[in-house]
Parts: sequence; structure tokens; C-alpha cells
Amino acid sequence: MGTPYENQILGAFIFALGIECGRTGTFMPANLFQQTPLDGTFGDLVVGADWCVALEFKREEGTVDSEKGKWSSEALLAFQTDTLLVAASHKAHFLCFSRPSEDGIDLFAMSYASALGLRASKTELGCERLIKGLVQLVGDTTPEANKRIGLPPDALEAYLRKLASYRKKGGGGREATWLAVAKSGDGLKIRTSSSLEQLLEHRQALVRSHDQQRGRSLWRGPTLGGRDDEERER
Repeated sequence: MGTPYENQILGAFIFALGIECGRTGTFMPANLFQQTPLDGTFGDLVVGADWCVALEFKREEGTVDSEKGKWSSEALLAFQTDTLLVAASHKAHFLCFSRPSEDGIDLFAMSYASALGLRASKTELGCERLIKGLVQLVGDTTPEANKRIGLPPDALEAYLRKLASYRKKGGGGREATWLAVAKSGDGLKIRTSSSLEQLLEHRQALVRSHDQQRGRSLWRGPTLGGRDDEERER
């Protein structure tokens, strides 16, 4: 039996995420950048609401090491010595791959930094567990330090842009359009925004811990609504 293509595996992940979101009644935007001019900045897929992750996909386990080939030794050293960036990678940037099972394939993930060999061991996480963990984070009011996966939207976008600037020697600053699909009355609307943070700000909960009062709001996920800025509704 042959191995599915990378975009089939990515599609399976999005479909599985949709099933879990539907089962739990959870709203979670998904932005697919694979094979677009922005995939070098944001990777293949960015998903999340209150807490977001970026995902890269490989066709099979044996091709994981090829990701390192996208990096020069100089860029890789810059990434490796940026301790804050490496810590963010372990929490919110994953590389997913397939592995044959008895009647098909299973999907697994590891942190992007681990895939590049920046950690001695490559700890794997089943994608089903990753999906459930993401959904459970929506509305979770525990402090950021207690969360094992995900970053707030603004922090994830900043991380991805800085990572791209290392890899592409000054790249990572290109403008992007982010979108979210949501129920609006009896229909659906697609809301767009110029940043991931702005896309999600309409469902900020005004509940803050003592730490968050010093500078970070607690995210609850987006709703649709008017705003006199760069955002557009379609």
C-alpha cells in the first residue's frame, strides 16, 4: 500500500480537527498557507483560538530530517542560540508526519526544534492528542505558564516572523491576510484581518489574572462584528 501525499495528510488533520470542534461546539480558525507565497513564513497550517499553533507536514516519518535541509548552518545556529525562540518552538510549532498502521496510517507530531535536531531526543505526540489538547485550550483560564502547548495569537505570529527572518536572512515581514469562518445568524461569514491578533480580538474575555493585568489579555476566541480598521468582512 502506498503512502498518502503530504496534502492528503494535512487534509486529514484539518478534517479530524473539524470533527472534534463540531463534537464539542468549539470555534477554531484554521489558516492554510501550504504552497502559497507565505508558507515560508507561517508554515503549512496555523490553527487555534485563545492559544494557537503552527504546523508543518511531511508525507512520512522518513522525510522528517529533510526539513533541516531548508536551513543554512548559519541560520540554524542563530535559531539554536535564541533560547526564547527554541522554547516557543517546543510549545507551539510542530512537524506532523504519518506512520503506517495495521489498516492505514497514524499521524504523529514533534516540535519543530526537535525535528531540526536542536534537542537530543525527539519526543512524539499523537496528532489526535494534539487536536484534543488544542480544543480543550479554548476558554481555559489557567495561567500561560501552566499550558504545555500553544501561544497567544500575537506571540505566535511574532515567533513565526522571527523564525522566518533567521531562515531567509531578513525575510518574514511580508503582510498576510488571516481569515476565520463563523456562524452568523442562519448562515456563515468569512472574516478577514491583517493580523492573527486582530482576527481573534472580538472574543477577548475581559477576565485577567494578576499576571495578565500587567500586560496580556486573556483570549476567548473570535466572534464576528464591525470594526473601523483594516479588517474586512466577506
